[in-house]
Amino acid sequence: KHFKTVERIIGSKTGTGGSSGVAYLKLAIDRYFYPELWEVRGAL
Repeated sequence: KHFKTVERIIGSKTGTGGSSGVAYLKLAIDRYFYPELWEVRGAL
């Protein structure tokens, strides 16, 4: 739901720093920084 909202707002605009905008977000959405912290989060 949130991604669709962002997609509507950004559209096909180039992101900050020259990123590909929504296309970049689609690729980055499954990447986690510090995966160990995400694993611990599930145990808390």
